[in-house]
Amino acid sequence: PLRAGPPDPTPLPKMASRRVLYFIDEKIGIHASPEASLRKPHVTRLADELVKAYGLHAHMTVAECGKQWEPAPAQSIRRFHTDAYVNFLEQIELQGKEVAEEAANFVLNPSVCFSETAWPYSRLYTGASMAAAQQLVAGAADVAISWAGGQTHARRDCASGFSYVNDAVLATLELLQGFERVLFVSLDACHASGVEEAFYTTDRVLFLSLHRHAEGFFPGSGGERDIGEGAGRNHNINLPVGEGLTDGDLDALFAPVAAAAAERYQPHALVVCAGTGLLSGDRLGCMNVSLDGYLGALRNLLALGRPTLLLGGSGYTQSTAARAWCAATALACEVELLDAIPEHEFRPYYAPTFRLKLDLTILTNSNTPATL
Repeated sequence: PLRAGPPDPTPLPKMASRRVLYFIDEKIGIHASPEASLRKPHVTRLADELVKAYGLHAHMTVAECGKQWEPAPAQSIRRFHTDAYVNFLEQIELQGKEVAEEAANFVLNPSVCFSETAWPYSRLYTGASMAAAQQLVAGAADVAISWAGGQTHARRDCASGFSYVNDAVLATLELLQGFERVLFVSLDACHASGVEEAFYTTDRVLFLSLHRHAEGFFPGSGGERDIGEGAGRNHNINLPVGEGLTDGDLDALFAPVAAAAAERYQPHALVVCAGTGLLSGDRLGCMNVSLDGYLGALRNLLALGRPTLLLGGSGYTQSTAARAWCAATALACEVELLDAIPEHEFRPYYAPTFRLKLDLTILTNSNTPATL
């Protein structure tokens, strides 16, 4: 990518009120695969249904697959991913047995398991993220949301974790068609490794990631000394933390860094990967962040007043992720929600409390003022 021009010292004007565009596919849940340990499609369905049950559709424009947008074609996915890898993904659905032996050539780590519908599922979430970015470039929305997106770990030539296609990179590339500088923020338990690698040598993307970092914890990247190279030097900011992170820790570390980064960089648009691995009760993240703390961090980012793409990222406790993404949708729409979960088909998932607010599961905090 071309180098970005120097940031204008005059802050960009902020939007007066938010126009929110919400991307959904009502059939996304069919791509969940217990065999491949792929739960994200079902979690996305839970979140979408909870958003609908709370009546939030009345406060935003809903973009449905097959009507306002389509799954991403292979040609678009090849803007980032290699021909060989895309060709492999295309063959999985109809020729899975024939290409099974090739799978080892297209995975970064042995934990990757390709589901039978990995390719149509990847096209679906990637299509939503790219279409959302295109609408932001066109000025059709101030905030565009796709909770299905945020698969940040895939590399150009292989899958990593549960990320088959890196929609976050492709959506950022779309934004760069219309905006000179993009601030990419990842708030999640796992480091956004594929996004960091993709933009490590450019100054057109400022990468900021707060994530858990420990020996043996996926993906193992995201050290504080990884600051970018070449034109991208000092445009890569990692905030690696230990388990047990609290709301106070999040405020003390993330809030001032994000504010200073935005002030110095003056981005024209934001991508926010709002994973729920940070939240208390998440099976993998092992953090102590409350829903209020999570929403506080997102509120600060939305307050920057830039065109913003909100993506889902990871979430390993289904009801926790659905609650968080629903609450974040309401935050974007500037709507207050009642604590009682409304009646709808999936209400049993929120037992025994049937409340939006999360009960905290407090773990030992390994972070100290010195480490932070």
